[in-house]
Amino acid sequence: MNADDIARQCVENINFYTLNKMPADEAGILLTTPKGWKAPPRFPRGRLNVVKPDGSRVWHFKAMRVLAYLIGNNLTTLKIEMKSLK
Repeated sequence: MNADDIARQCVENINFYTLNKMPADEAGILLTTPKGWKAPPRFPRGRLNVVKPDGSRVWHFKAMRVLAYLIGNNLTTLKIEMKSLK
């Protein structure tokens, strides 16, 4: 999974929360990291959910924070499209 895929997942979850009238800042994503993975500097903190038998870990991160990190470090770009509500 690359940075664009992670950003797309963040945007989809934020949009889902917004469309269903839930607070968008509570939208989250799940990321699986390999055993021994160390987060890069200033990467958002997440909550560890599961440690799998192979040593990989499943983390929950706030979607807004991960998206802000990716855009702030020029790992992805954000294009906003407005649709009219007719």
